[in-house]
Amino acid sequence: MDLFSVLLKEDVAVDPRTYGAILAPALGVTVHDARMAVRRGGGILAEDLPEEEARKLAESLEGDGIGCWCAPSSALPPLPPPRRVTRIEATEEGLRCSLLNQPEPSLLAWDRIGAVSLGLVLVPELQEEIAGVRKKDVAAVARREQEQRDLVRDRMLAFLARVDLSHEENAPAAAAHHYFFDQLRRRESKQLKGFVDLVSADGSEWWRLPLDESSFMDGGAETANYAAVPVIYSRRKEAHTGRSLQVLQGGNIERLAFHTMEEFNRYTRWWTWRERLRIDPELALPTRVPASGGNGHAPRVMEARATLESEPLARPKGKARAIVLAAAFTIVLFLAAGIAFERRGADCLICRRNRQDDVVRMWGFPLKEKPGPWTVMGPSLYDQLINREHEHLFDGYGYVREGLMGFAPRNGRTPGGNATPAEVDAAECVNGLLAWYTDKQATVEEVQEAYPKLYERVRNSSDRKRWLELARAPSNRDAPVNLLKEATK
Repeated sequence: MDLFSVLLKEDVAVDPRTYGAILAPALGVTVHDARMAVRRGGGILAEDLPEEEARKLAESLEGDGIGCWCAPSSALPPLPPPRRVTRIEATEEGLRCSLLNQPEPSLLAWDRIGAVSLGLVLVPELQEEIAGVRKKDVAAVARREQEQRDLVRDRMLAFLARVDLSHEENAPAAAAHHYFFDQLRRRESKQLKGFVDLVSADGSEWWRLPLDESSFMDGGAETANYAAVPVIYSRRKEAHTGRSLQVLQGGNIERLAFHTMEEFNRYTRWWTWRERLRIDPELALPTRVPASGGNGHAPRVMEARATLESEPLARPKGKARAIVLAAAFTIVLFLAAGIAFERRGADCLICRRNRQDDVVRMWGFPLKEKPGPWTVMGPSLYDQLINREHEHLFDGYGYVREGLMGFAPRNGRTPGGNATPAEVDAAECVNGLLAWYTDKQATVEEVQEAYPKLYERVRNSSDRKRWLELARAPSNRDAPVNLLKEATK
């Protein structure tokens, strides 16, 4: 007897309370367990059901306006478990990859790539095994300092969110996601990791490339794996999953991230099977009573309900009371529409530390402001060379603002801050001095001696333009020497 699977046509959520009760008898489990299966199933609502039970479930879905397929499980490609890619190279023929525990590299031709699934997954930092990803593979990320891991994460998000240049204006800055992931890591000890899954058209190959490693061969040099994303995108854009395109077009990272590796695996399987059925819909056999214009599944027959006769409703008395209630309701709606929750950030012009604030606004006016602490975002030349106590100076805020229940989110930048124009110019000059140390155009002693003098000279100077021209001339070999001489006079 053939077994059947029920797959959704689109990436939509179904009500576990409704379909848990329908699925429980077919699976032979409790309604509670069936609801959990529906909630975790994603696009694959059920697998390997008897034909009668599968058709009953499909008819219920189509009766509620949710498109689905009811296909024999034997018609779907039996996907193997994903295999980890340890080295990847893009050639004219396709992708040449070295796989874990395989001595010789394999070639996946471009026209054989059936699905490209880009997934950002929240995984525990320490665990023995996570859906085939072993602890030793995660340990390289978990052992890094927090600042280094954050730097890799932010660079990956900033890079991925700008692959499709036609949508670059919609891509949020990587710093907009600091608050979400930092809060999540503190609460649940989870860390964001990115993967690209490559599935062959016949389903015989399923490769997984971790994006936070460096094994991509580009022009004979090894570089970060996420640099392979635009290469694959340019060659096989039409094979990308729906969520992959949303990420690359600047989608909401918080809502697109998968909470577990199992959820990411099921989404990739569902998309692969969905494309197979979309190209060849004859694989999904119709029911005995097909629905016109649908997928061949009969809609659920709605039972006619008897009309209850009742006395006509009396008109409410008290016109003034109704007017007062309507006015109060209008005022409440007006106030609620103006409430916005804002996560704003500021960078110190001197030491590059970052501060994240929480602000509640009413029609643009702040009702409550909760400044956050200044935190180190990465390696700092200022801390290594100068490391002096100072007032944190900033010239504006970047913010992410959304209304009640996440309504109308938007990103932007506002002026303000506590830095004067003279302090902004002075900070730019001394930061140029630090850059010259990196380029070996100035010694540690010269930088440490000139830094405070240069800052005060520029801040108190009436001709700051001349100082900025000296600081912005990296191509002039004499510029560092001249600037150091001027600063130490």
